[in-house]
Amino acid sequence: MEIKILDENFFYRDMAEGITASILMLNQQSIKSFENYSEWLYDVSISEDDTKFINWTMNVVRSSELSVSYDIIGSAGRDETDEPSIDITIVLPEKVHQNKIKIKYDELFEVVAHELHHLAQNIDNNSFSRETGEKGRLNYLLDPFEIEAFHIGIRAQSALTGRSFDKIAREYITKSSAGAGISLEDIERVINTWENTSFPAFMQNKKRLNQTKKLCTI
Repeated sequence: MEIKILDENFFYRDMAEGITASILMLNQQSIKSFENYSEWLYDVSISEDDTKFINWTMNVVRSSELSVSYDIIGSAGRDETDEPSIDITIVLPEKVHQNKIKIKYDELFEVVAHELHHLAQNIDNNSFSRETGEKGRLNYLLDPFEIEAFHIGIRAQSALTGRSFDKIAREYITKSSAGAGISLEDIERVINTWENTSFPAFMQNKKRLNQTKKLCTI
């Protein structure tokens, strides 16, 4: 299946739907930790050995400092067994029944799609520069790999909800700890950068892998 990265209707839907639905079901069953595999459906390799499966995990943790009903944290890359992996952590308040917390489908989907894109970037083996020239939180928000992943996640959430890219991005930056203390001017700069990325890190990975395949056929 082709990754049509410049198509505004593309956001890894074919994989993200199943993983998102599974995590929501697990949460309603009060499952606190789960691990599974999903087939990688797309035409861009995510590892040097051209593996066709990813490992995904879901974990629930508690926090006494949480000021909202829940938070979702994602990460992606090679796991301890060197497999392509995405990890979804659901942070809940203390002393609240897990299955009483209703996680929004679009918010979880956004995180899953974001992390799937990191795998498509082959983030652990991609030499594209992560230098930003920024400091503090802007160094994360304007990381070239994160710019692309934020675009994909927000693109997905926008398609699912009908809300604009700008509104979703602005809400994330202004309401999450990632955007704390950022000036209005920098908020506009981040949103503009996310929305208008040309996906250079992803394109470099795709080009590198295509060149490798050509060499293997010589």
